[in-house]
Amino acid sequence: MRITGQGGGGGQAPGEKDRSDPEAFRRGRKVGQTVRGRLSAPGPGGLYWVVVAGHKLLAALDHQPLPGRELVFRIEALVPELVLKDITPPPSAASDPSLLLAALTEARSRFERRLAGAAAPSPPSGLPGPPLDLTAARRRFAAFLAADPDARAAYDALRRAFAQAASLIPAREGRPVYAPWVFPGLAQSEILAARHGPADGGPGYTLRLCGRLEAAGFVAAVATWRPGQTAYRLMAERPDQAESLRLALSAIRFGRAAIAPACLAVGPLPDELASGFLARLLAVAARPFTGLRLRV
Repeated sequence: MRITGQGGGGGQAPGEKDRSDPEAFRRGRKVGQTVRGRLSAPGPGGLYWVVVAGHKLLAALDHQPLPGRELVFRIEALVPELVLKDITPPPSAASDPSLLLAALTEARSRFERRLAGAAAPSPPSGLPGPPLDLTAARRRFAAFLAADPDARAAYDALRRAFAQAASLIPAREGRPVYAPWVFPGLAQSEILAARHGPADGGPGYTLRLCGRLEAAGFVAAVATWRPGQTAYRLMAERPDQAESLRLALSAIRFGRAAIAPACLAVGPLPDELASGFLARLLAVAARPFTGLRLRV
């Protein structure tokens, strides 16, 4: 990246000190030194304002960058021209939503292949008869992981991917959770769990659950729990199968505790949920610029 000598304060707020002077940047610096910066805004003549170590400079970039992207530079030359080389680490699944979604999908498929090979046969209907005992299901799942170290390692990798997703989506959307044991035969599952506060009408939780079932296709449910009341809305890719699914959810047990959630509505799956909740949220998350190449 070659730094121009032009000043002029393009992209600066009124009254902001013009810091686009390369001479001010040169003072006290040496070749080989590493400095941090960020992309600020488009500048005149197809150039870009880049704030490096507190100095606002004009730079020629090969691609239109994303403002605010943090960069790391190494000083290649100070004279006769100021030349900085971008050495920013490439994006990873920890910072790029699209890479994370791909990694999460692959990790989930890898684990569920092992899980499907060890799963107990489902009832002829493919749906459990009531009551659905979540405590017993979780114990069976824990036993499966304990008996298969490779499956445990794949599961841990998948949980880490879900934890990374939590850092890239707004907290108000809820905490992403992977819990394949919540319903027999549910694949590609994901849960978003959000806790209610005083501003939301009192204590409680909202659970958004989705996944794929052999009979009903991709399904999604939005459930709310408040003291003394549990209700949910059900959406299915094949709504003609939703009635059997509703009956399967009519009685749920947590050990000795039992609930009978009220079904508020049953309907078709909206197009925007065809790939699940996380895919939609990660798609709109801010992406870092991934293709920065600087003219050196």
